[in-house]
Amino acid sequence: MDAPAGIPEGRQDRRRRLFEERSPRFADSFGLVLLLLVISFFVLAVAGDGEIGRVASMVIFATTTWLALRAAQVQRRILRIALAVIPIATVVSIVLVLAGGEDTAGTVQRILMILLVVVAPIAILRRLVEHPVISLNTFYGAVCVYLLIAMFFATVFGLIANISGHQFFAQLTTTPKDTSTIDYLYFSFVTITTTGYGDLTAATSVGRMTAVVEAIFGQLYLITVVALVVQNLGQRSRIGRRMEEELERASQKASAEEAAAAAEVEAPDDAAGAGADGAALEDGSEGPPSA
Repeated sequence: MDAPAGIPEGRQDRRRRLFEERSPRFADSFGLVLLLLVISFFVLAVAGDGEIGRVASMVIFATTTWLALRAAQVQRRILRIALAVIPIATVVSIVLVLAGGEDTAGTVQRILMILLVVVAPIAILRRLVEHPVISLNTFYGAVCVYLLIAMFFATVFGLIANISGHQFFAQLTTTPKDTSTIDYLYFSFVTITTTGYGDLTAATSVGRMTAVVEAIFGQLYLITVVALVVQNLGQRSRIGRRMEEELERASQKASAEEAAAAAEVEAPDDAAGAGADGAALEDGSEGPPSA
């Protein structure tokens, strides 16, 4: 690509390297994370809460959590811990489900869910803020956080029911233990999008207020974060502009240093040339002959 007029080619190359640095594998792969999240919802809906459904959901949640942390480019120390915890927790959970240890398996599954719905959104948001250019990956990441917020509140609804010992939904008569995970997830998405079908409603005051908080927070997130990302697609972010300004200053400093070095090289050459001319005049003593 030809450099714009008036801007040195070297400076253009440095700018291009700033915004096109080689990234680690799966870095900023938020589109893939979004796809896995959507697939996990349908896996839960089709497979249910039986053994096969729980095993499948745990595997896909573990994969999604790892990929989300990888895409967010978290610190290597945190990533190593996640790589150690996630596979072990997943295998232990699957073994317990198949062996009939439902209570312990549920606890391990909640640990995986907490990693996904609490740690992953924070890591993704931190990475999105660092994007020098607002791109489609930034948009996908923002949508991933929106879906994870809904999953977080679905987990909270389930915890409210388990802690209180009462059915969370007014329309159901089953025990909290027998309530399907997809019911909590469905209610959470209906709430965060303010759809309000009315087929499932919270039975307790705590559940109702939690649903109100989710609805308000979800709408605020949509009209601020997601709207700003869509409005500024393709533009430099604040950090990107700051990085470009720093690179511009560094380029100017490098150019000044190169000019100073070139001047220092030329100065001795000029002095040497002047000395040689003076020596030649002295050797010629009387100068040119007279007529």
